[in-house]
Formats: sequence, structure tokens, C-alpha cells
Amino acid sequence: MKTKSASIPTPARFEIVDDLTFAKKKHIKVPNSSLERLIFNSENITNVLTSKKELKKLRFDELSLLRDIRELVESNPDKFASLDDPSEFRREIRATVLPIYITTEFIRITQEKLLNELVRTTRKRKDQDSLMTALVFLQSHTDLDLPLEDNPLWEIIFNLSIKDGLKFVDFLTVLTEGIDSLKTNDPEALTRDPLILQKTKQICQWPIFWKILIEQKEILPFEELISSILRGSIMIELYFDELVHLPFYLFKLFSAELDNEDFLTELIPDGDKEDLAKQLYASILKCVEKDAHFLIPNLIQRIKLIQHRTRNSDQKEQLNLAVSTLESSDLLANNIFLITLIAAKISMRKYWENRRDRFFFFTILKNPLDSKNYFDYGQILLRQKEKKTAEQLFKCSIEIDPSSFWGYWGQGHYYYKVNEFPKAEQYLIQALRITQQAEIKEPNKFKRELFLIKDDIKRLRQAKVNLQIVNNPQIDMFLPKQAK
Repeated sequence: MKTKSASIPTPARFEIVDDLTFAKKKHIKVPNSSLERLIFNSENITNVLTSKKELKKLRFDELSLLRDIRELVESNPDKFASLDDPSEFRREIRATVLPIYITTEFIRITQEKLLNELVRTTRKRKDQDSLMTALVFLQSHTDLDLPLEDNPLWEIIFNLSIKDGLKFVDFLTVLTEGIDSLKTNDPEALTRDPLILQKTKQICQWPIFWKILIEQKEILPFEELISSILRGSIMIELYFDELVHLPFYLFKLFSAELDNEDFLTELIPDGDKEDLAKQLYASILKCVEKDAHFLIPNLIQRIKLIQHRTRNSDQKEQLNLAVSTLESSDLLANNIFLITLIAAKISMRKYWENRRDRFFFFTILKNPLDSKNYFDYGQILLRQKEKKTAEQLFKCSIEIDPSSFWGYWGQGHYYYKVNEFPKAEQYLIQALRITQQAEIKEPNKFKRELFLIKDDIKRLRQAKVNLQIVNNPQIDMFLPKQAK
């Protein structure tokens, strides 16, 4: 995966058009002819759509859009592999995807927001002209029925929607390598994965599952708090990407049964339901035992924050008891509480529809046994400054496949970010050795990764030298020019 500081100048196959317009705009003279004014106004539509508060909402759902684009490319890989021209590549995608999103309602909302903004914009002539041009493009769609993919307004909104969505994706990879980078090696997995989540949710809603939890005496300190959570009066945030081992253990539990036609059937004897509930409990417990030490300090902080905000004395007492128990050394009680929170989160819709959670499973469950998926998501979290969670994902990547370089490479990035250079170098060198061995077995398969890891090591060593110079300025006099 590309990192921001180590990118190869590869021709962009899927670039964001509006980024290019900013660079060009400085060189454009004041337009004279009608055609020049039209072009100038068209280029400024992007500025208007990104600077005006209400117009920022004129976007397609970014995660759905990225998913639909990926499915489109996967459904006809030969066709898209032959499209070398970036504009042709984007046009073909727009031609298929836009009809799904340009609905009558979306057109109505777009027209309403553009007109409202035009009324409010009284001083800037440039913005007024751009809004008028956008309305002309809108009118050309509704009146002339021109192809959606050739309408500049829809193209700009399409590009901006993707750009917004890339905050959840490795945007450098997409920009330099195209949509192919979002593809999974096992397309069937994407159709099967929701079954794992659905089955988990199904079991978490069974009375027998909660009976197993409630019979644990360790749940007593949390009993009233759990009741409040299930009733919806208290919500404690718990993110799935903090439970990095959960997809792996759920996959191990259900993978053998995924092809069974009766996998989701409710017609299960009570005895079998009890066995399934115990198996799910054991799987979640394994995950919790791996991740609890990392998660509990964050959880305590969240509960204290809720405790500080709540005015209900009974709820304050419940939360205080929970904090006291979590801060004690009773690991089993902590584990039971976490299992209960996870079960509630999965079985309750308002927990489940969190965008961060959906995207975690969307990324990891492409293949829970592929260490690269954990590396990919960890890189996203590093960019979002969620460093400790990213570290957990890299550790999980190593656990799942210690013979792969992805987890070691990720750990190297993590320690580099937190300025622990000796550890960073250790992990990067380990990643380099494994990658070199993989490259010998399969020539050219990991050529790009090999280059990037070497470049990471080079940058790390330069950073170490720079740190030494800061601490000991006299060293600078004795360094060769290329080391400075």
C-alpha cells in the first residue's frame, strides 16, 4: 500500500478532476467570449459546491458509490482493463452508476439548493455566474435528456462524492492505481459475509444466549447498567474496529456452514440453539481476551464521560459501579461485560448502523484470513490518527499470518508514527526479508511493495540521523552532504 511520503509517480488512472482545476485556474485570463465564460464558470462550480454549507450536502452516498463502482469493475474486468484513458474509464463508470443516483427527488433537491444559494449570493459575481451555469446544466438534463455521463454538473458531484468517500479508503492507492485496488480476490466472499453478521445477530437475539450471559455471576456488578443499555436509556460507544479479532473468530465459527442452504433458518431445535449460543459465546470470549487490555481504558473514559453528563442519580450509581469493576483486576467480570456490550451492539439496530462499524466489516470481511486486509484498514486508521487501534490491527495481521510481511510492515509504520525508531526499523527489516523471500518465489508479484518497504527504511534512517542532529548539533559538521 502507498503511504503519503513514499509514493511512486504512476500515471493516474482514476483521478479526481476538480483537483486539477485548482492548479489551472490561476493561469486563466479574465474570460471574454461566451464560450470562455462558460468554461470558467464550469470550473468554478466545484468551488461553490465545496464552500457553501448547504451545497456541501449535494453528494451521493459515498460508501454506496464506492461499493457500486467496485462491483461494476469486478463484473466486467476485461472491459475496464482495456480502458487506458482515464477520462474514458471515468465516463464508462458514470454511464452505468449515475442512473442509480440521479433520481427525480435528487434533481428536485439539487435545483432547490442551487436556487436558494443563488438568492443568497449577492456580492460575488463569479459565484453567481457559476450557480447560473450549474442551473443551466441541470436544465439541460431535464429538458434535453442528454446522457448523464456527459453532464458537467453530475460529473462534478460524482467526483466530489468519491473524494468525500475516500476519507474511508486509501485515497492514494485509488488515485494512482484506479478502482482495481478496491477489488477483493474472492468476490463470492462479499455475498457471503453478510450471512456471518446476520447469523451472529440472530443468535444474539435468542433468549438462550442471554440466559448463558445472565447465569454468569460476574455480570452482577453490571446487571442494572446492562438493563439500561438494552432499554436504550444509556448508550456506551463500542466500535468494532477496536475488537479487531472479532471478524476472524466469527469467520472461524461459521465458515464451514456458509454454503448450507439452511444456514439462517430459525427452525433449529432448542438443544442445537443452546450449543450454537455457547459456541458464539466462546468465540466472542476469545476475541475479548485478545482485545480487552487495549479496549478497557478507552471504555472507562467513555463511561466516565457519560457519568459526568448524566443527571439521573440511579444511572450515575450504575456507571460508577461499572467503572469500579472495570478498574479492578477481575478480568472475567470485565470480559463478561464486554461480551454483553458486543451482543447488545450486534442485536440492536441503532448500534449496528454506525458508519465506522460498517466500513470496518466491509474491509476486513472481504477475507478475514487475509493479513493484507488488516494492514489496509490499519493504514486508514493511521491517517485518521487512531494509532493504538491501528497497532491492534497490525498485531492481528501478524497473528493471522506470521509468514506474511503485511503485519510487520504495518507495525513499522506505527512505530515510525510514534517516533519509536529502533522498533520501527526492526519491523521494517523483518517485512523486507519476508518480502524478498516472497519475491524470489513469485517474481514481480511484490515488486511495488519491495520498493516501498526499502524506501520506508531509507526514510526511517534519515529521520534517525535528523534526530541525532537535533540532539547533538555538532554531528552535522561531520556528515556527508547526501546524509544531510
